[in-house]
Amino acid sequence: MDQRQSSSLHRTEEAMRRLGSAIDRLESASARVGAGDLLLAGELRSAHDDYARLEETTRVVSSRLDNAIDRLRDLLED
Repeated sequence: MDQRQSSSLHRTEEAMRRLGSAIDRLESASARVGAGDLLLAGELRSAHDDYARLEETTRVVSSRLDNAIDRLRDLLED
């Protein structure tokens, strides 16, 4: 094996070592965050969206009830 091939092989081995180390660090970080936290974040986002829809529905229903009550009062006063 000549000098260039040896150097290239050494660089490739070093790159593979660094890649393996990076993968280990990513797996470690992933374990710390955990799939449970990601699931929780998704559920929280979903709950927030549901809350916004319910809040809008409540506003519409409240307005309609107020209008119905006002019309009933008008009818009863006549």
